Amino acid sequence: MEEKNKGLNINIEHYTGEKPIEVVYRLGDAAQAQQPLATKAPENREKMTIQLTVNEDDYCNKNTFTGTVEVSETFEKFGINDGEKGWIPAKLGQFLRLNRGLFEDKEKCMVLVSNLKNFNAKAKAEIEKQRDPSGSVADVYRCQVESNLPKSFTVNMAIFKGTAKQPIEIEFDHYLTNGEVFLQLVSPGANEVMESYRDKCIDEVLDKIKDIAPDIAILEV
Repeated sequence: MEEKNKGLNINIEHYTGEKPIEVVYRLGDAAQAQQPLATKAPENREKMTIQLTVNEDDYCNKNTFTGTVEVSETFEKFGINDGEKGWIPAKLGQFLRLNRGLFEDKEKCMVLVSNLKNFNAKAKAEIEKQRDPSGSVADVYRCQVESNLPKSFTVNMAIFKGTAKQPIEIEFDHYLTNGEVFLQLVSPGANEVMESYRDKCIDEVLDKIKDIAPDIAILEV
């Protein structure tokens, strides 16, 4: 280069020679500034979670932060709206007895406990032949269970951790397995509250992320 052949002249004003001065002369283009690494925030509303991933392409500096809306321990123990949870009536009665503090009326609770421990039910089965448009015939099996239990009962509990208690109406669903009746606890109202609160929490976090980093990629999985 021309500068290399000619040398380099440097003039320093007011230099007295007391301390040496080191001059570094570099050739070539300056290093390019690194582009911001990808950042994304995937959300999964069904699992009530949201994740923030930063420096995704940098193994050493990659970090993932996860936020979860968690149901309360009491709500989880009830197994409300859990299709895999089936209660034996007597065991449900004992469980409600231990949690009678959730009932506004303790006497109604104990009546329900007594009905569960002395549970009786009648099962009515029907088989009906149904013909589809193609002409095929199939047997449709229906089973109705009538019991000594009320249609529903109400408890006061927090659905999510860190939230206030609220009245929850719980209905009984009966089903037969090998001749034995099991109970499932169902609450359409609790399901609506869960969906509303979940969306509210996730949307609030996403709005804050958008305000701080409007170019961030948000993925719903």
